[in-house]
Amino acid sequence: MDVTTNQMKILQSACSGKFRDRDERIDAISDLLGFKIESFKDLNTIQADDLIRFFNTGKLEGNASWAVFNKSNARHKSVLSRCYTLGWVDSETGYVDLHRLGGWLKSNRSPVQKPLKQMVPQEVSKIIAALDGIIKSKYK
Repeated sequence: MDVTTNQMKILQSACSGKFRDRDERIDAISDLLGFKIESFKDLNTIQADDLIRFFNTGKLEGNASWAVFNKSNARHKSVLSRCYTLGWVDSETGYVDLHRLGGWLKSNRSPVQKPLKQMVPQEVSKIIAALDGIIKSKYK
């Protein structure tokens, strides 16, 4: 579900005075989320709620919890493999960047917006197909 008008007003109010200009605000929000946005309109309600909570408490719910996987599940391994192909890797550990994957799963770009471990096999297959599409477009 897309960000609501009320959520956008709350976020704009929370950001006023904290950032010099729109570009700085968008860059900071993109860094917090783990992926690039162009405006608050790119957010969904889950992401907007996470940001509102962050501006109110100073604590950002980690996206990594959405990317927790079962290492014995072949579909989950396929998701991780595609993340490696895309370069979604933590530079310090060399493992898949779960914050980035979780942020993508929360985003409107994901065909299924729920934590990986809560998905049924058909939903994970949709995630794999979407990641394949990103790979295809990246390596055209």
